[in-house]
Amino acid sequence: MDGIEAWRDFREARERELAQPYGWLTIRGFHWLPPEPARLEGLPGLWSSDGTDARVEAGREDGLVVDGEPLDGVSTCTVAETARTPWLHHGEEEVELLRRGGRLAIRWRGETSADRESFSGVPTYDYDPGLVVRARFLPSSEGRTVDVATHRPDLRQQLPAPGEVEFDLDGRPQRLVATNIKSGLSIEFHDPTNGTETPAWRQLKFADPDDEGHVVLDFNRTIDMWFAFTDHATCPAPCEGNTISVPVRAGERAPRS
Repeated sequence: MDGIEAWRDFREARERELAQPYGWLTIRGFHWLPPEPARLEGLPGLWSSDGTDARVEAGREDGLVVDGEPLDGVSTCTVAETARTPWLHHGEEEVELLRRGGRLAIRWRGETSADRESFSGVPTYDYDPGLVVRARFLPSSEGRTVDVATHRPDLRQQLPAPGEVEFDLDGRPQRLVATNIKSGLSIEFHDPTNGTETPAWRQLKFADPDDEGHVVLDFNRTIDMWFAFTDHATCPAPCEGNTISVPVRAGERAPRS
């Protein structure tokens, strides 16, 4: 399969992911969990976290459901850093638990939404084979992390930074830090298109280095991170210095309003 055909398959999978029920176009709310039991706007019950586990107390009349059974008492749950997991249901809403920067939070999604029903795809630049770049991967010292801002002003995150990538783009040398947010390598980067043609930053995922220490950066597969679609995202921003000096007119553009 040639490059453009593989890219079209990638785009189809990406659109399906965005448009799925209980997906990123259906998120309705977000709350950090407080240390003492408290009511949270938008959901019944009393919610709290001791830093290790999340806890909710509710009666049958509140309509919270855990593992298919109405909650009448207490439910606890936990999750690893950077992960998220479905926890409860409330009507047709799904409540998930997530941990970011060592703190536990809940976020809830509907089966669908006006945004999902009207979704017609993410605008993209035309495929450009000249923006498939071979880069040198420079491994970092074992255990290196980087401290980054996120879409939320009240959150910073420590991300594994297993290496850096060196490459030329438009005849200009570039060097960016690669991270491993959940699984697999990626670069989160700024470029001169941000704020006009594209969101504030974007992300490109790529495969592990080959035996010669090189990776392929296919900028046609650059994506908008979840914050471009919902204010309830916790997406990490590029680490300091991860700015490509020339416009990267490839991959996803800013979503339609």
